[in-house]
Amino acid sequence: MKLKILSLLLTLLTLSTQGVQGTPASEAITVFDISVVERRPYDRGTFTQGLLITPKNLWVSSGLYGQSFVQRADWPSGENKRRLDLPDNLFAEGIAHHEGELYVLTWRSRQMLVLDPETLSVTATHRLPGEGWGLTSDGTSLWMSDGTSRIREWRDGKFQRTLAVTLRGKPLSRLNELEWIDGEIWANVWMTDQIVTIAPTSGKITRIIDLTNLLPKSERARNTDVLNGIAHDPKANATWVTGKRWPYMYRIELLERK
Repeated sequence: MKLKILSLLLTLLTLSTQGVQGTPASEAITVFDISVVERRPYDRGTFTQGLLITPKNLWVSSGLYGQSFVQRADWPSGENKRRLDLPDNLFAEGIAHHEGELYVLTWRSRQMLVLDPETLSVTATHRLPGEGWGLTSDGTSLWMSDGTSRIREWRDGKFQRTLAVTLRGKPLSRLNELEWIDGEIWANVWMTDQIVTIAPTSGKITRIIDLTNLLPKSERARNTDVLNGIAHDPKANATWVTGKRWPYMYRIELLERK
Protein backbone atom coordinates (compact mmCIF):
# COMPACT_ATOMS: atom_id res chain seq x y z
CA MET A 1 0.00 0.00 0.00
CA LYS A 2 2.81 2.42 0.87
CA LEU A 3 4.42 1.85 -2.52
CA LYS A 4 1.11 2.40 -4.33
CA ILE A 5 0.56 5.72 -2.58
CA LEU A 6 4.10 6.89 -3.22
CA SER A 7 3.90 5.82 -6.86
CA LEU A 8 0.62 7.70 -7.35
CA LEU A 9 2.02 10.88 -5.85
CA LEU A 10 5.27 10.68 -7.77
CA THR A 11 3.37 10.17 -11.01
CA LEU A 12 1.38 13.33 -10.35
CA LEU A 13 4.55 15.23 -9.49
CA THR A 14 5.95 14.53 -12.94
CA LEU A 15 2.86 15.80 -14.73
CA SER A 16 1.86 19.34 -15.53
CA THR A 17 -1.91 19.53 -15.16
CA GLN A 18 -2.03 21.73 -18.21
CA GLY A 19 -1.62 19.72 -21.35
CA VAL A 20 -2.54 16.36 -19.79
CA GLN A 21 -5.06 14.93 -22.22
CA GLY A 22 -8.40 13.88 -20.81
CA THR A 23 -8.00 15.72 -17.51
CA PRO A 24 -11.27 17.51 -16.68
CA ALA A 25 -11.03 20.93 -15.06
CA SER A 26 -12.59 19.56 -11.89
CA GLU A 27 -9.63 17.17 -11.52
CA ALA A 28 -6.89 19.73 -12.20
CA ILE A 29 -4.08 19.37 -9.68
CA THR A 30 -1.32 21.94 -9.32
CA VAL A 31 2.10 20.89 -8.06
CA PHE A 32 4.06 23.24 -5.80
CA ASP A 33 7.61 23.33 -4.57
CA ILE A 34 8.48 25.41 -1.51
CA SER A 35 10.89 28.09 -0.41
CA VAL A 36 12.04 28.33 3.21
CA VAL A 37 11.36 31.79 4.66
CA GLU A 38 12.51 31.06 8.20
CA ARG A 39 13.92 28.21 10.26
CA ARG A 40 13.52 27.79 14.02
CA PRO A 41 15.12 25.28 16.41
CA TYR A 42 12.82 22.42 17.37
CA ASP A 43 13.20 19.69 19.99
CA ARG A 44 14.73 16.73 18.17
CA GLY A 45 13.30 14.40 20.81
CA THR A 46 9.69 15.19 19.79
CA PHE A 47 7.95 12.43 17.82
CA THR A 48 5.65 14.98 16.22
CA GLN A 49 2.08 13.86 15.60
CA GLY A 50 0.27 17.18 15.86
CA LEU A 51 1.52 20.75 15.44
CA LEU A 52 -0.66 23.77 16.19
CA ILE A 53 -0.21 27.53 16.53
CA THR A 54 -2.79 29.69 18.28
CA PRO A 55 -2.37 33.47 18.72
CA LYS A 56 -0.23 33.07 21.85
CA ASN A 57 0.95 29.46 21.90
CA LEU A 58 2.71 26.67 20.06
CA TRP A 59 1.15 23.28 20.77
CA VAL A 60 2.75 19.92 20.05
CA SER A 61 1.51 16.37 20.53
CA SER A 62 4.24 13.74 20.58
CA GLY A 63 3.58 10.04 20.10
CA LEU A 64 4.89 6.56 21.03
CA TYR A 65 3.64 4.32 23.83
CA GLY A 66 5.07 5.24 27.19
CA GLN A 67 6.42 8.52 25.80
CA SER A 68 3.38 10.46 24.57
CA PHE A 69 2.79 14.01 25.73
CA VAL A 70 1.06 17.28 24.90
CA GLN A 71 3.11 20.46 25.27
CA ARG A 72 2.30 24.16 25.27
CA ALA A 73 4.87 26.93 24.82
CA ASP A 74 4.70 30.66 24.28
CA TRP A 75 4.70 31.63 20.62
CA PRO A 76 6.91 32.73 19.02
CA SER A 77 9.48 32.74 21.84
CA GLY A 78 9.15 29.03 22.67
CA GLU A 79 9.47 29.86 26.39
CA ASN A 80 7.36 28.84 29.40
CA LYS A 81 6.83 25.26 28.32
CA ARG A 82 4.18 23.24 30.08
CA ARG A 83 3.63 19.55 29.41
CA LEU A 84 1.08 16.82 30.07
CA ASP A 85 2.44 13.27 29.95
CA LEU A 86 -0.20 10.80 28.81
CA PRO A 87 -0.71 7.34 30.32
CA ASP A 88 1.57 4.63 28.94
CA ASN A 89 -1.30 2.92 27.11
CA LEU A 90 -2.10 6.02 25.01
CA PHE A 91 -0.30 6.96 21.78
CA ALA A 92 -0.87 10.68 21.10
CA GLU A 93 -1.81 11.71 17.57
CA GLY A 94 -3.39 14.86 16.05
CA ILE A 95 -4.22 18.01 17.99
CA ALA A 96 -6.66 20.90 17.45
CA HIS A 97 -8.00 23.94 19.30
CA HIS A 98 -11.77 24.08 18.98
CA GLU A 99 -14.41 26.20 20.72
CA GLY A 100 -12.06 27.13 23.56
CA GLU A 101 -10.86 23.60 24.27
CA LEU A 102 -7.94 21.46 23.16
CA TYR A 103 -8.69 18.15 21.42
CA VAL A 104 -6.13 15.35 21.13
CA LEU A 105 -6.55 12.09 19.24
CA THR A 106 -5.07 8.81 20.34
CA TRP A 107 -4.13 6.05 17.92
CA ARG A 108 -5.40 2.52 18.49
CA SER A 109 -7.20 3.20 21.77
CA ARG A 110 -9.75 5.14 19.67
CA GLN A 111 -10.17 7.96 22.15
CA MET A 112 -10.37 11.70 21.60
CA LEU A 113 -9.29 13.59 24.69
CA VAL A 114 -10.60 17.05 25.57
CA LEU A 115 -8.15 19.20 27.53
CA ASP A 116 -8.42 22.50 29.33
CA PRO A 117 -5.88 24.69 27.46
CA GLU A 118 -4.86 26.49 30.66
CA THR A 119 -4.39 23.59 33.07
CA LEU A 120 -3.82 20.82 30.47
CA SER A 121 -6.14 18.61 32.51
CA VAL A 122 -8.37 16.10 30.71
CA THR A 123 -11.99 17.21 31.02
CA ALA A 124 -13.75 14.70 28.73
CA THR A 125 -13.19 11.71 26.46
CA HIS A 126 -15.02 10.81 23.25
CA ARG A 127 -15.06 7.45 21.52
CA LEU A 128 -13.74 7.28 17.93
CA PRO A 129 -15.16 4.90 15.28
CA GLY A 130 -11.65 4.10 14.03
CA GLU A 131 -8.01 4.87 14.66
CA GLY A 132 -7.00 8.45 15.43
CA TRP A 133 -4.45 10.06 13.09
CA GLY A 134 -4.79 13.75 12.13
CA LEU A 135 -7.07 16.47 13.52
CA THR A 136 -7.94 20.07 12.67
CA SER A 137 -10.71 22.63 13.20
CA ASP A 138 -12.35 25.02 10.75
CA GLY A 139 -13.88 26.98 13.64
CA THR A 140 -17.22 25.21 13.34
CA SER A 141 -16.33 21.52 12.96
CA LEU A 142 -13.47 19.20 13.75
CA TRP A 143 -12.03 17.14 10.88
CA MET A 144 -10.16 13.93 11.61
CA SER A 145 -8.33 11.24 9.66
CA ASP A 146 -7.96 7.58 10.60
CA GLY A 147 -5.25 6.27 8.28
CA THR A 148 -7.67 5.44 5.49
CA SER A 149 -8.85 7.66 2.64
CA ARG A 150 -11.67 8.96 4.85
CA ILE A 151 -11.86 12.22 6.76
CA ARG A 152 -14.72 12.57 9.22
CA GLU A 153 -16.47 15.78 10.25
CA TRP A 154 -17.37 16.06 13.96
CA ARG A 155 -19.69 18.78 15.25
CA ASP A 156 -22.02 19.27 18.21
CA GLY A 157 -20.70 16.16 19.90
CA LYS A 158 -21.25 13.71 17.05
CA PHE A 159 -20.02 12.71 13.63
CA GLN A 160 -21.83 14.51 10.83
CA ARG A 161 -20.45 13.14 7.57
CA THR A 162 -17.54 11.32 6.00
CA LEU A 163 -15.39 12.79 3.25
CA ALA A 164 -13.91 10.35 0.72
CA VAL A 165 -10.52 11.77 -0.32
CA THR A 166 -9.49 11.10 -3.91
CA LEU A 167 -6.52 11.87 -6.13
CA ARG A 168 -7.60 11.91 -9.77
CA GLY A 169 -10.55 9.70 -8.85
CA LYS A 170 -8.50 7.19 -6.82
CA PRO A 171 -8.68 6.93 -3.02
CA LEU A 172 -5.62 8.28 -1.21
CA SER A 173 -5.04 6.84 2.24
CA ARG A 174 -2.47 7.39 5.02
CA LEU A 175 -3.62 10.97 5.52
CA ASN A 176 -1.87 11.98 8.71
CA GLU A 177 -1.45 15.39 10.39
CA LEU A 178 -4.15 17.83 9.23
CA GLU A 179 -4.39 21.62 9.16
CA TRP A 180 -7.21 23.90 8.00
CA ILE A 181 -5.73 26.73 5.89
CA ASP A 182 -7.75 29.20 3.79
CA GLY A 183 -10.79 26.96 3.40
CA GLU A 184 -8.93 23.73 2.60
CA ILE A 185 -7.59 20.80 4.56
CA TRP A 186 -3.84 20.29 4.29
CA ALA A 187 -2.66 16.75 5.01
CA ASN A 188 0.70 15.07 5.40
CA VAL A 189 0.75 11.79 3.49
CA TRP A 190 2.52 9.38 5.81
CA MET A 191 5.81 7.94 4.57
CA THR A 192 6.13 10.54 1.79
CA ASP A 193 7.66 14.01 1.50
CA GLN A 194 4.42 15.44 0.15
CA ILE A 195 1.52 17.41 1.55
CA VAL A 196 -1.83 17.43 -0.25
CA THR A 197 -4.61 20.01 -0.04
CA ILE A 198 -8.18 18.73 0.04
CA ALA A 199 -11.43 20.49 -0.88
CA PRO A 200 -13.81 19.88 2.07
CA THR A 201 -16.87 20.03 -0.19
CA SER A 202 -15.81 17.24 -2.56
CA GLY A 203 -12.85 15.42 -0.99
CA LYS A 204 -10.83 16.00 -4.16
CA ILE A 205 -7.15 16.79 -3.86
CA THR A 206 -6.46 20.15 -5.48
CA ARG A 207 -2.72 20.57 -4.94
CA ILE A 208 0.39 18.55 -4.16
CA ILE A 209 3.16 20.30 -2.23
CA ASP A 210 6.57 18.68 -2.66
CA LEU A 211 8.92 19.05 0.31
CA THR A 212 11.59 16.60 -0.84
CA ASN A 213 14.96 17.25 0.85
CA LEU A 214 13.54 19.94 3.13
CA LEU A 215 15.61 18.53 5.99
CA PRO A 216 19.14 18.04 4.59
CA LYS A 217 20.86 14.69 4.99
CA SER A 218 23.54 16.39 7.05
CA GLU A 219 20.91 17.28 9.67
CA ARG A 220 19.45 13.79 9.92
CA ALA A 221 20.24 11.58 12.89
CA ARG A 222 19.88 7.82 13.06
CA ASN A 223 16.37 8.06 14.53
CA THR A 224 15.13 10.96 12.37
CA ASP A 225 11.72 10.03 11.03
CA VAL A 226 9.28 11.30 8.41
CA LEU A 227 7.88 14.72 7.56
CA ASN A 228 4.86 15.32 9.81
CA GLY A 229 3.46 18.51 11.29
CA ILE A 230 1.65 21.47 9.72
CA ALA A 231 0.72 24.63 11.63
CA HIS A 232 -0.78 27.89 10.41
CA ASP A 233 0.10 31.02 12.38
CA PRO A 234 -3.12 33.10 12.34
CA LYS A 235 -1.41 36.38 13.27
CA ALA A 236 1.38 36.24 10.70
CA ASN A 237 -0.63 34.27 8.12
CA ALA A 238 2.36 31.94 7.93
CA THR A 239 2.63 28.18 7.47
CA TRP A 240 5.13 26.10 9.44
CA VAL A 241 6.10 22.45 8.98
CA THR A 242 8.34 19.95 10.74
CA GLY A 243 8.82 16.21 11.17
CA LYS A 244 9.23 13.43 13.70
CA ARG A 245 12.46 13.94 15.62
CA TRP A 246 13.46 16.88 13.42
CA PRO A 247 15.79 19.59 14.78
CA TYR A 248 13.94 22.44 13.07
CA MET A 249 10.54 23.73 12.09
CA TYR A 250 10.34 25.64 8.83
CA ARG A 251 8.23 28.54 7.69
CA ILE A 252 7.45 27.88 4.04
CA GLU A 253 5.96 29.61 1.03
CA LEU A 254 4.60 27.84 -2.05
CA LEU A 255 6.14 28.13 -5.51
CA GLU A 256 4.04 26.80 -8.35
CA ARG A 257 5.97 24.30 -10.42
CA LYS A 258 6.24 25.37 -14.06
